[in-house]
Amino acid sequence: MVVRSDPSSSTFSITMRAVLQRVKQASVHVNGRLVSSIGPGILALVGVCQDDTPEQIETLVRRILGIRLWPDGTAITDGALHYTDEGKPWRMNVTELGGEVLCVSQFTLYARMKGTKPDFHLAMGGTTAQPFYEDFLAKMRSSYASDKVFDGEFGAMMDVSLINDGPVTISTYDVV
Repeated sequence: MVVRSDPSSSTFSITMRAVLQRVKQASVHVNGRLVSSIGPGILALVGVCQDDTPEQIETLVRRILGIRLWPDGTAITDGALHYTDEGKPWRMNVTELGGEVLCVSQFTLYARMKGTKPDFHLAMGGTTAQPFYEDFLAKMRSSYASDKVFDGEFGAMMDVSLINDGPVTISTYDVV
């Protein structure tokens, strides 16, 4: 198959998508109930595509945990970020920082526009996506620390709050 980088092309395919936000804090509420909250770290909005495979879980986990979003010398003290003026930017990842990760499933990352209406046919269906997403969460926890990785509530209408640090927001996906 010929792969083009044009998302409107019928031969365009991508792996799991994530939008990563460097945050001072983030939380998820469902029906007014706190589901998860984190201090400094990454809020990861994660989408799963129909064609995704377990190998793509591995790749996305490595990317999320490995992306260098903080300058040298950044530290977390008493739950707050502290920066030094001497640090070179983009040198530390979330594991080196000791930060937390809040993962939120979001099929809308696969929206394609059909006129003025979003189309979500590229997203994996909910009954298939949920166990796939749970495998992703298990890999995140086993690759970092189970007490540092949190999630929202799959399939629920969630209120996601954050204090973006920077702001730094990175969208990541690969063309395959």
